[in-house]
Amino acid sequence: MNLVSVLTPDSEVELLTLCSMLEARGVPFFVRSAGLGSLFPGSMQVDSLNARAIMVPEDRAEEALALISDFRGSPESKP
Repeated sequence: MNLVSVLTPDSEVELLTLCSMLEARGVPFFVRSAGLGSLFPGSMQVDSLNARAIMVPEDRAEEALALISDFRGSPESKP
């Protein structure tokens, strides 16, 4: 199973909310750098050091991106 990154969240709140939403929809996910990211919190996110990313199976990426889009309220998801 190949995992693809669908989002690097802007905050801990966004990360937790989206993980909860994915879990509620039955979309498997993995948070890259979840443990390491909490060791070096703060506004400076360095991808190779502490930036976390939500990763999902490649075949569920479209579903996850639609959910993220709805959460963020993008114009393309509104009627």
